[in-house]
Amino acid sequence: MRPEARAAARQAAVKESKEKKAALESKKKAEKAKSAAAAARGTAQRIQSKQGAKGAAQKVQAKSR
Repeated sequence: MRPEARAAARQAAVKESKEKKAALESKKKAEKAKSAAAAARGTAQRIQSKQGAKGAAQKVQAKSR
């Protein structure tokens, strides 16, 4: 293969890779904006502890103090 053809092929591959990465980033930003908008409307789920997620019993508050 001639050096010019090889360089052209390499540049085309790099350009394609950059376009693919930019498309992925824009998709990520759109998803993040969508989830942020949902959270702003109050539809976000409440933060839950790991023990609560497993179904552990709640701590009993002392009543004698």
